[in-house]
Amino acid sequence: MQSLIIGGCGFVGRNLAAQLLSSGESVAVLDRIPDSNGRFNGDSYLGDAQNAEFVSSVIQEVNPEVIYHLAANSDIQKGIADSSLDFGDTLMTTIAVVQACELNPVNQLVFASSSAIFGSVDGLIAETPEGFYKPASWYGKAKLASEYVIETFSKNNPEVGVLITRFPNVVGPLATHGVVFDFVRKLLKDPTHLHVLGNGYQKKPYVHVQELVAGIEFFRKQLQPGDFERINLGPTDTITVRQIVTEVTSVLGISPEVNYEDGATGWTGDIPHYQFDASSMQRRGFVIKSNSRQAIHQATSDLVAEYGEK
Repeated sequence: MQSLIIGGCGFVGRNLAAQLLSSGESVAVLDRIPDSNGRFNGDSYLGDAQNAEFVSSVIQEVNPEVIYHLAANSDIQKGIADSSLDFGDTLMTTIAVVQACELNPVNQLVFASSSAIFGSVDGLIAETPEGFYKPASWYGKAKLASEYVIETFSKNNPEVGVLITRFPNVVGPLATHGVVFDFVRKLLKDPTHLHVLGNGYQKKPYVHVQELVAGIEFFRKQLQPGDFERINLGPTDTITVRQIVTEVTSVLGISPEVNYEDGATGWTGDIPHYQFDASSMQRRGFVIKSNSRQAIHQATSDLVAEYGEK
């Protein structure tokens, strides 16, 4: 099968590309940044996914059966300070991809959405919440708007199978951001001290990227022409930032002085607590094997090994 990963040089994109290649798939990647570690040996197209004409030209050349749209602004904090990052990198890339797909035949479209579209919600978050979506960041708003754009595309193109996967916090090898990435990077530079954003009681689910990729493929392979599916991909448990500190420092074998802030959130737009309702995912036959603590533990080991290679 021929695949095109838009945003394929990002964290999830690189892991997805590696998994697809190891499964014998043909993979092409479109991104405006080159592969930073030089491990991808498929076809690469360097350019901006906001440019519908460029995206269309790549689709025409690659002729993919499935398109994975992962391009987005991955730094929510920067998006709070500069909303153009999410308007451009998160929403306008979606509009460009949809426009290109309308001009070129494709069997399947997979979109990477986020828990950020829900905002602060009491109780478990199902795929269709009882109340309104309440995204607290420009990133969440742009992802939610992207979902609506793709839903309209699906209605207008019933021959295409569409999958929207909503990610929790994702950790693992090749990470470029996130709490585990930040902690490992800081502690490898200074193992005696760690400053933590927020009071450390933020409590969320974490999934290892390799299990996330497996989930994407599990549900993608079930798609039939005309299907429009939304699925929460994540574990059933949560872990606090304080517990993450304990796990990361345990893997590193250190006991730093840890300083927490007073606020309940780490930054403007941060959601201090949420938990996915994973019943739909499990009912359809997919189970995340690692809990959040295990995902953090493995991700810390992954990143320590990566730094050792540099």
